[in-house]
Amino acid sequence: MRKFWIVLLSLGLIMAFVMPAAAQTAVKFGGSYYVVGYHESNHSLKDDATRAASTSFQGASASFFAQRLRIQPEFKIAEGLTLVTRFDALEKKWGDQTWSPSASYDVSNRLAYNTSAAGVRTQENIEWERAYVDFTTGIGRFMVGYQNFVAWGTSFGDTHITRPGIKYMLPMGDLTLVAAWEKVGEGSSTLFGTSAANRYAEHDYNIYDLGLIGKFKGGEWGVLVQYAHNTIAEETASTNYTKRIYLVDPYVKATFGSIYFEAEAAYAWGDWADYAVATTQDIDVKAMGIYANVKVDLAPAYVGLKFAWVRGDDYTTRDVEGNVMSSLLAGQVFNPCLMMFNDDRG
Repeated sequence: MRKFWIVLLSLGLIMAFVMPAAAQTAVKFGGSYYVVGYHESNHSLKDDATRAASTSFQGASASFFAQRLRIQPEFKIAEGLTLVTRFDALEKKWGDQTWSPSASYDVSNRLAYNTSAAGVRTQENIEWERAYVDFTTGIGRFMVGYQNFVAWGTSFGDTHITRPGIKYMLPMGDLTLVAAWEKVGEGSSTLFGTSAANRYAEHDYNIYDLGLIGKFKGGEWGVLVQYAHNTIAEETASTNYTKRIYLVDPYVKATFGSIYFEAEAAYAWGDWADYAVATTQDIDVKAMGIYANVKVDLAPAYVGLKFAWVRGDDYTTRDVEGNVMSSLLAGQVFNPCLMMFNDDRG
């Protein structure tokens, strides 16, 4: 709670500094707050005879409350120039003490976020998630900083994850050109190996996007071409490889009277692991996903049909045919059912 008040005081200081320019700067606050309760009874569907201690009590019930406070301050500096920020606070289960520096903390969970058990998981209390500048010029619109990525077309394959990067949009009548650079990971900020060459070698993960969006009467269409280049494991001698993945993602949305239709498809290919050692077999990527949704508005109700298909294969084989969407953190927003295929509870 002390960190929460520190953030509020910081916002107060920010407001105090910007007050002299209040005539030019407009501040808009948005956000949300939710509390949700869960109760699960035997989620593994195992009977009493097969629920043993060796299965980590699979089938046991779980009950808890969780909450999240999200605040999004937006500072409009001038016409066409906005600074957008967002933070989440107290995003946790009620009564959860695993973040506490007491002797009873959850060591395994804290190790997942820190290099040692002595670290404190402050992200479970307050996390500044986004900060980017959004400005429009004569040659197009730019968005620079930590912002929303992995969101294209319909909700199929979307995650709305925050990443640093640059987006560019250029309207051209009914068409809009979209380009983006996503900085997923940077490895050269730490030391690798014992030589200076390793310390300053290429060691990062970038994604490059190029897309086109078109408008027509009653809807829109779009197509995205994406290239992911990952060299995080390039300097590790035991697993020296480079990852290169290409993606094509078209979509369409249209309304015909009381009928709404949307569809999206994705096809990915490339190298899941291109090993530098010739004797190590490379791993290829071949993945495909198709989604379609038709909805008829019969106010005050509607009826519809939703279809989704993702091509998959055994992940232990040398070729990664499918299962790539989850590895690319794609699809967490797509929750077509109340519980099944719902990423919120795994």
